[in-house]
Amino acid sequence: MLETGIIYLMRLIAQVCPQFDPSAQWHDSDTNIIAKSPIFSLLEVQRKSPHSNVEGAFYRLVCPEWVHTIPFTPESAGLELLVVEQYRHGIDRASLEVPGGVCDSGEDPLSAAKRELLEETGFVSDNWIELGFCSPNPAIQNNRCHFFLALDCVSVRDLVLDPTEELRVWALPFHEWQERLNSGEIHHSLVLAAFERLRHSIAWPALQQKILLTQNI
Repeated sequence: MLETGIIYLMRLIAQVCPQFDPSAQWHDSDTNIIAKSPIFSLLEVQRKSPHSNVEGAFYRLVCPEWVHTIPFTPESAGLELLVVEQYRHGIDRASLEVPGGVCDSGEDPLSAAKRELLEETGFVSDNWIELGFCSPNPAIQNNRCHFFLALDCVSVRDLVLDPTEELRVWALPFHEWQERLNSGEIHHSLVLAAFERLRHSIAWPALQQKILLTQNI
């Protein structure tokens, strides 16, 4: 039993060899940059197992940190959720999401989240809560996506977007967003992860109660 009082019952069933340690670092012998872009670098890395000494080629996407924000308007404005809709070129279709983007070089995640919220929606907030992070794809990517809750968001200016960035902003009650989640209309994996983080945060019980009272659910 740990100090938290939680009893862990996880049992080891099998492992590749008796001395296996999944946290042991593999040994790099060679690294080649296959492609480089403003949003990622694709590396081919020759690595040797610390357990078997078997060597193989592994491919890594080296990316900057990402952010996503779950923004709500004030209770006096209906406590609506702000979301953006845009065309996504990876799937060649539209996607309904919460605001997010890439951290600039040297920019901390909270600053990036505030900047992206302002650029993509024209809203700002003085009430930010950190929700944690996820590893988008640890098999091939090195970065993390950081999640934030922004409360009492107010509009202060028009959209300021990149030349090729096109989107529209929606405000909707949370129960409608939940219905769209349940139907599968919301399919961006990092957005789904953001709301999972929200529901497991210490901020969720109070926010949920406010949503129920404000939106008469």
